[in-house]
Amino acid sequence: MRDFFEHQQVARRNSILLGLYFLAAVALVVSLVSVTIYVMFSFEPTRIYDSATPFNLNGSTWNYSAIGKIAGVILFLICCGTLYKYIRLRSGGGGMIAEMLGGRVIYPDTDDFHERRLLNIIEEMAIASGVTVPSVYLLAEERGINAFAAGFSQEDAVLGVTWGALHYLNREELQGVIAHEFSHILSGDMLINIRLQGLLHGILVLGLLGQTILRGAAHSSSRSRGGAGAAGIGIGLVLFILGYAGVLAGRLLKSAIARQREFLADASAVQFTRNPLGLAGALKKIGGLDNGSRMRSPHAADISHMYFGNGMAESWFSAFSTHPPLQERIKRLDPVFQGSFPERIEPVAIDREEALAYVSAAGGLPREHAAPDSLVSGEDLRKAVGTPNPAQLDLGPELIESVPGALLSAARNGFGARAVIYGLLLDRVKEVRQRQLAALKRDADPQVWQEFCRLLPDIDELQPELRLPLVDLTIPALKTLSLPQYRIFRNNIRELMESDGRIDLFEYALHYVLLKHLRARFIQAGKKLVPVNSMAAAQDEISCVLSLLARYGHDDDEAARKAMMRALRQFDERQRKYFNYQPAPLCTLKEFDQALQRLNAASIDIKQKVLAAALECIIWDSRITVREAELFRIVTEALECPVPPWLTLTETKPQRPNAPEGMRP
Repeated sequence: MRDFFEHQQVARRNSILLGLYFLAAVALVVSLVSVTIYVMFSFEPTRIYDSATPFNLNGSTWNYSAIGKIAGVILFLICCGTLYKYIRLRSGGGGMIAEMLGGRVIYPDTDDFHERRLLNIIEEMAIASGVTVPSVYLLAEERGINAFAAGFSQEDAVLGVTWGALHYLNREELQGVIAHEFSHILSGDMLINIRLQGLLHGILVLGLLGQTILRGAAHSSSRSRGGAGAAGIGIGLVLFILGYAGVLAGRLLKSAIARQREFLADASAVQFTRNPLGLAGALKKIGGLDNGSRMRSPHAADISHMYFGNGMAESWFSAFSTHPPLQERIKRLDPVFQGSFPERIEPVAIDREEALAYVSAAGGLPREHAAPDSLVSGEDLRKAVGTPNPAQLDLGPELIESVPGALLSAARNGFGARAVIYGLLLDRVKEVRQRQLAALKRDADPQVWQEFCRLLPDIDELQPELRLPLVDLTIPALKTLSLPQYRIFRNNIRELMESDGRIDLFEYALHYVLLKHLRARFIQAGKKLVPVNSMAAAQDEISCVLSLLARYGHDDDEAARKAMMRALRQFDERQRKYFNYQPAPLCTLKEFDQALQRLNAASIDIKQKVLAAALECIIWDSRITVREAELFRIVTEALECPVPPWLTLTETKPQRPNAPEGMRP
């Protein structure tokens, strides 16, 4: 199976091919429309009496400058349509698409059994795969079994699930569907899907314009007998026919791309869950349900390529279907399938014990408290990068169940989520903690302060390996804050971090993870960085990142240099000459942060090598601490490569020193 980087390479190639195909389609449409309109304007009625065609079809006498101007206008209209759709989708993100289909947000603290079961599955998969816990929308009016993932990136990704999927699928079947959608998030399919939608809208603009002109010209010709009305009808008809012909060609392209991606997503879901029959069971229920996977929303056709199942009526021509045949998908998952679907599909009965477990605020499995520098196998983490597997899916529920029940419940609402984050930032030094508590009591929302006081004992006893997973669980609830609430929250975080005059590694990691995932919701996108396409262009940034990683994980400069030399083996001999070890004064957390921002604009090939080198750097001694894993998490977040949590905890070793004082992100 492909790993994360291979998926990203495939997504990039698909994007390039998509662009080329679209350019070819646009060129053909523009050429046909331009030439046809020019020929229509060359109509000469007097030639009818000369027994000749009334159109001037002699190419040698054509005015190619006029044709070029017509083509420019047509191309401008297509570009405007594409840009308008893209900007509109960009501003609203995945949430706008879900709302367009009639979806409503499922709040993280819901106590509805079906919604709670869905959110539990999504939380487990997000933690296990290293993906941000996405916002979830319920399409309450859709009785068919379907789902989709939408967004421009993992930060603004949303999952939409229909009422039918929520009520007709059991837990294993729903888990298979969600794993399928997570595969689309990990493989970069969401961005391709949105680009497809924007590109098709650009061509569709011609057809819509043609419709408008036809109506206006028909109305005009009914009131007068002039030739203007006839000319308008002709132009409108040309735009209408060729515009919709272009859309038809685009949908053929969309269907071809979408069908192959559905097979890949099915295979990835099975790899992740180890349960092909769960996914096959969901597909069989689609086949046996009267509504199948049909979507009734007026906007359903706009994103038909994003659905788990074919959301539209079956096409007469399979070439136009955005999904492979249902029976073929099932056969790949369940080879003994004979082609018969269940005759009657009933909603899944609520399991009373399961329901009590979902809605109870109590819980949390007892587990031995681990020391701050518990060890994790470097080989486990190396295998985990970019390739979610069944062992990690098992770890997701284990980590979540290990969180004290009060913290787990609090993380799922806006007041509790803020209280949890504040608690994680409290210092162990008494004098510093007193200043932090006084500031929180003064500045925090009264209800948040009340929650904070209630949760503080559990937060103080929280195992260190559960801190960042708990932060991940708070993100959906924090996204529901208003902008003023978010600003107060952000200011309080900064004050807590700076209360002791320095920022340690965990504070930096928490701040980085939170801001990165909330930025898409509350902060406008910053200036786009210049792409980095060569190792030479990124030599200073890569040197800084590897130097800090090596120095942080080792007690002396000599050991740090050796660790970095080990990391540089990930690059070929020609590339190694670009990099050098940077001493502490030249590479603080501030420079580290700037370097990561720059590397975020690097190509997939460069990111892959940097991550491999970073991992080698911190596992030079074959084992790494939880705190080193947190530092590696920052690198993976910055480079947008999801990494599952570490897997194996063993005995402890002496605590490593904190990051040097005075460093600021």
